[in-house]
Amino acid sequence: MEYAEHEFSLNKSDDGNISRRQHLEQVEKQTGRKPKELDGPKFPYLMSYVWTAFLHISGSRSMGFNSPNAITYQEIQSWVELTQTPLDAREVEAVKYLDTIFMRSMNG
Repeated sequence: MEYAEHEFSLNKSDDGNISRRQHLEQVEKQTGRKPKELDGPKFPYLMSYVWTAFLHISGSRSMGFNSPNAITYQEIQSWVELTQTPLDAREVEAVKYLDTIFMRSMNG
């Protein structure tokens, strides 16, 4: 979850539609030094299938007036059925928790 928080914070865009990651990478390019903020927790490879499921489901989420809507259980179920990718109850809850972190990063 720490990995997700870090990734989502780097991907958040400012008013000019430039992500924090893009800004920090530009700083690195100009100074030749990698900002510490780009270094984060290591990717949890044992959970890569849950992360991948989240990314796929998140990519087709609906949008509200000013921000993305949370992923619903129905959207997860549809993705599971369409892709024939089994997720057990704990994995579904992990996807929902990743979405909670994502929504918090988008709205905070």
